[in-house]
Amino acid sequence: MDLDQRYPSIGDLAAAARRRIPRFAWEYLISGIGAEAGLARNRAALDAVTFRPRYLPVKKTSDPVLRTTLLGQQFALPFGITPFGLSGLMWPKAAEIAARSAARAGVPFGLSSFATTRMETVRELAGDNAWYQHYPVNDLALQARMLADIADAGYKVLIVTVDIPTDTRRDRDLRVGLSVPPRINLRSVCDIAVRPAWALATARAGMPEFVNLMPHIPVGLGRAGSARALLDLMEGTVTQKMLAELRDLWPGKLIVKGVLSPNDARVAQAIGVDGIWVSNHGGRQLDAARAPVEILPEIRAAVGRDMAIMADSGARSGLDIARILARGADFVFLGRAFIFAIAALGSRGGDHACHVLHQELRAALGQIGCRRPDELHRFLD
Repeated sequence: MDLDQRYPSIGDLAAAARRRIPRFAWEYLISGIGAEAGLARNRAALDAVTFRPRYLPVKKTSDPVLRTTLLGQQFALPFGITPFGLSGLMWPKAAEIAARSAARAGVPFGLSSFATTRMETVRELAGDNAWYQHYPVNDLALQARMLADIADAGYKVLIVTVDIPTDTRRDRDLRVGLSVPPRINLRSVCDIAVRPAWALATARAGMPEFVNLMPHIPVGLGRAGSARALLDLMEGTVTQKMLAELRDLWPGKLIVKGVLSPNDARVAQAIGVDGIWVSNHGGRQLDAARAPVEILPEIRAAVGRDMAIMADSGARSGLDIARILARGADFVFLGRAFIFAIAALGSRGGDHACHVLHQELRAALGQIGCRRPDELHRFLD
């Protein structure tokens, strides 16, 4: 039985992932915040976007052309893999699997600074398709050194995330006692014991740690001390002044991720960023935040057609990608969809997720009667 027959959709991959990874990893992967109304809102907002297909063309149309240019770079498909913190906890070496898949599929992959794979390794695997997500720190000199290290590793696109101004409190994480590395207690031992494939893969790879951040933490603090030092280092609130400093320091393309208001989009545009990434962090930060697909038209109107706009949060299919593109995005990123696939299939997961989403998107455009992703807005209901 081939993979298409066993796992024809991202939903099938999610079900398989749940059977393969420990409960604490699964709860982190699927969690929102609070009552998780934001997760439900993301899904409902996507489902509310409908199209008017055209079934009587003047002449027969050719297959959709999905190749897309973003930030001056050509990609084979109008979607990519979003940064995902703790991906190595979901499945060992998940970032490396995603990087290889991104290179093969011709799509971008954003590496989280809270990933458990070295930035140099991902850059080598994905080439120019590798982007880096940076969380600003509260020391300007250290900030400059960190950005220099990222540039020296070969990254040309920097993602600055601005939607974590304060600590979060996620009920699911608290219930399962999530930590990195996992706390060794009776509950975690039992969770791991019933997931032997994950346990074996983790034993081979080693326990995950934030390898790109630990060099900036004093040695000898122990696990708890290092965690506190890391939190003290991070600057949650990204002010306009800080964003302008980052713009001055970073020589490549700069993207601001986590924008949910036209005003913030205009501020970022005035500072000189190269792209706006509309996101509610997958429903993980504010349970009352609007869904990106709802706010996209307002942000597009605020910054005009020339500003690159990306979006994420909630997409699970090629049709969802088409919906987000139609509402004003130039490009769509997916996170959980790829982690589901990698947790379900290991090294084959990233490739299969790209294949499923590609085929679904191609079929959706063909059914709508749209030849190019940038024309989807003309078919909105």
